[in-house]
Amino acid sequence: MAKPLKQVWLYVEGKSDETFFEGSKFRDFTSSLGYTVKVKNLRTKGNVLSNFEKFLKLHDENIHASILVYDKDCSDFNSKKIESILKNYNNSFLYVAIQELEAWFCADHEEVKRINHHATLNKDTHSITNPKNWLKDLFFKADKGFKNEMSFAEHFAEKINLTNARQHNKSLDRFLSAFENNFKEK
Repeated sequence: MAKPLKQVWLYVEGKSDETFFEGSKFRDFTSSLGYTVKVKNLRTKGNVLSNFEKFLKLHDENIHASILVYDKDCSDFNSKKIESILKNYNNSFLYVAIQELEAWFCADHEEVKRINHHATLNKDTHSITNPKNWLKDLFFKADKGFKNEMSFAEHFAEKINLTNARQHNKSLDRFLSAFENNFKEK
């Protein structure tokens, strides 16, 4: 008899993040490790952090983990506020996408080269100060038209090679390692 899947709630800041995490590449990764992941976009009415805490209060004890994925570039990024929320709830975690989630996309050197074989690759995509503009430029120079946040998420949701990308982005590697380590510190 198969072991039941461990349920994880993943809270994100917007529709494009939700699109990426609901894509096949992330789903394949998590399901191979025995997880079922539900994604909730917190960028609705109200503040992301207060919405996150409201949902944490509603969770039952069968949730294996509750995760907030937050972009460090946000003007309202306040790690102390987040930490004060997390300490009140078991199995709740914060994973920060340094710069923006789009820096994770830039880290898949194989796909970046497929888009534009003349692209300059970054050893660590944390060093890209504006990954959205970097991706816009990448697609535009490759004659692939204008792309926006949603287009990037849709593209990489189905194409990103997470194994390759995690080699070039520490925050992505830390996030994926959490699943691999069952949310326990090494």
